[in-house]
Amino acid sequence: MNRWMSVFNNLDIGILILDEEFKIVYANQYLLGFIPFSREEVHEQPLYKVLPRFHNAYIEKVLLNCLENGSKMFLSAALHKTMLHGDHSFNIKISRFEEGSSQLLLLEFIDVTSQFIQIARLRNYVIELSKVNKELKEKKEFIENMAYYDCLTGIHNRTFFYKLAEKYLESAKRSGGILGIMFIDVDKFKAINDTYGHEAGDQALIQVARILTQVIRKNDTVARYGGDEFLILLPHLLAGHNYEIIASRIRNHPDRFITLAGKEVEISLSIGVSFYPMDGDSVDQLIARADQVMYAAKAKVKAMC
Repeated sequence: MNRWMSVFNNLDIGILILDEEFKIVYANQYLLGFIPFSREEVHEQPLYKVLPRFHNAYIEKVLLNCLENGSKMFLSAALHKTMLHGDHSFNIKISRFEEGSSQLLLLEFIDVTSQFIQIARLRNYVIELSKVNKELKEKKEFIENMAYYDCLTGIHNRTFFYKLAEKYLESAKRSGGILGIMFIDVDKFKAINDTYGHEAGDQALIQVARILTQVIRKNDTVARYGGDEFLILLPHLLAGHNYEIIASRIRNHPDRFITLAGKEVEISLSIGVSFYPMDGDSVDQLIARADQVMYAAKAKVKAMC
């Protein structure tokens, strides 16, 4: 074995040779850099005394199997904590060889610390990239949603209403169902703005949106059409008169009374409704018809005052 020692000492991997009793016969210079002992101090010392991390039932079984059967074994640093002193990570190859009449074990320690560091950095990079992608996705979804929501009231806007109404209208045409569109206008909204200010007017619109959202059915959709005008999409109506329940809830909702500039004001709403197929076969026609019905109702109320 002496003929190999000069070769072993010039390798950039750790070399450890054990006898049949698992005592250290030889440790090369590279390996000695990772243990707090000199070559003389480790010579003929039990492996477990010099490297106590080898004192493990599984590893002892591996060494014994290799010695008795000549099996070549591999201990991955990914599965086993560092077996030497310090925090370096090593893959360990174990093989048996003969020296005269003796059976010896050769342990090769290959330092993979730098690879582990790179893997850890890559893993962290992937995690950070995943976070960034998630944030970008959330921002994209937020921006897309913003295109369909009214900034003041938080309910859907005109764009979304048209998109959804077209979908339900096509469904009604295929199934022969009834689709309703309700048009709601805030009475005397200009007077509210002029009397209490635009901030109070905004507060009134927010309150109207809240009322409409509370009274609709599960599959109905409320949207702000523009200014003080709102729409409600009523899909899957069983009969045209079903909308009257919703209209009644709107007119009698307790939250129609609101305090503006310290004064209690009742928010009055005019309502018109149209139905497919009776009042039109396009979204624009249905909205226009509901608008006409709403203004007729508003004019009727004015005439009674």
